[in-house]
Amino acid sequence: PALVGDADLGFTGLRRFGANLVNHVRLKIRRDLSISDIMVVDSPGMIDSPVPLLGADRSRDRGYEFTKVIRWFAERADVVLLFFDPDKPGTTGETLDAMTTALVGLDHKTHIVLNKVDAFEHVHDFARAYGSLCWNLSKVIPRKDLPRIYTMCTPGHAREGEGALREALPELEAARAELLNEVHRAPLRRVDNSITRLNDAAGRLRMHLTMIEAVRKEVRGVRVKWNAL
Repeated sequence: PALVGDADLGFTGLRRFGANLVNHVRLKIRRDLSISDIMVVDSPGMIDSPVPLLGADRSRDRGYEFTKVIRWFAERADVVLLFFDPDKPGTTGETLDAMTTALVGLDHKTHIVLNKVDAFEHVHDFARAYGSLCWNLSKVIPRKDLPRIYTMCTPGHAREGEGALREALPELEAARAELLNEVHRAPLRRVDNSITRLNDAAGRLRMHLTMIEAVRKEVRGVRVKWNAL
């Protein structure tokens, strides 16, 4: 609660989602990292809702509106990483909600990641999980071509393996390095994202002004007709 109550930290907007969320927000400060001037927000893992999707209050699952909270954080973030575990590659109900509502319009800063790829013992297991993720994403992403899917592994873990996993180690670590580079670029993307948000706000303002002007002209025309009578 103290974190959300401090206006200087920028989380006061979370109050509108209720006490159930505020009481679960925690801040941890790390000083032994190789990167500075960055804040990482780790959201809870997505689950299959026990509540039916239709005609039900989804906020009962967690005590707050999960997808709206994700949207609140995603709009303010410079980089969004959406992790998928190999055992459930994009099949949970909350994942589908997040892709179709919370992350809509934020493609320019959202990166999809297949996590724990070093846990696979065989190449065909990796291919099956990767293919399942692509199939599930194709049902919720309104594009002909799917966005790039990054892979993430634990550094050095695959060195202890054998066979195909060990042979693919250089490629796995190279893919991991590319994703980390996107995270390190987060402070530099702040300006780009600020310009994008400003452009979106200006577009919405223009639309509202256009509607107000149209209504004003319509009202003026009605008044002229009444005066003529």
